[in-house]
Amino acid sequence: MLNKTDRKILKVLQSDASLSRQDMLDATRVSATTLWRRITDLEEAGTIQKRVALLDPVAVGFPVCVFVSIDMKSHDRVDRDSFLDFVRRTPEIMECYSVTGAHDYSLKVRVESVADFEKLLMEQILSHKSVASATSQIALRQHKYSTELPIREHD
Repeated sequence: MLNKTDRKILKVLQSDASLSRQDMLDATRVSATTLWRRITDLEEAGTIQKRVALLDPVAVGFPVCVFVSIDMKSHDRVDRDSFLDFVRRTPEIMECYSVTGAHDYSLKVRVESVADFEKLLMEQILSHKSVASATSQIALRQHKYSTELPIREHD
């Protein structure tokens, strides 16, 4: 259970994890000892999974974003595990969700070009033994992107 101090720390960290020690103390208004103890506790609990730099995909050469809906041939454990292992090993697949509705999985894919996506789709995704079919939508423009969860500081 997160308390008010935890939520304040998490809100500041997910906004800018590169803040200096003093800026973190000023933003959270807690003592240095409390701040670092709580951050350590939140990391050990897995609430803070890791700290990363967020890159601009266009600036680093991955301007094409595709959302792919996957239908599985079978829902048995071996097929699911095989597909999820493939997903974890494929760096172009940025996110993967089991979903409700008409499809089984939803993927977010980042690639350098539409031709690269076609190759990934045809040679890897659709040729995977567990995949029955896939439909895709190429994003035209990103209107909002955030990694910040809407944490409220109140109890």
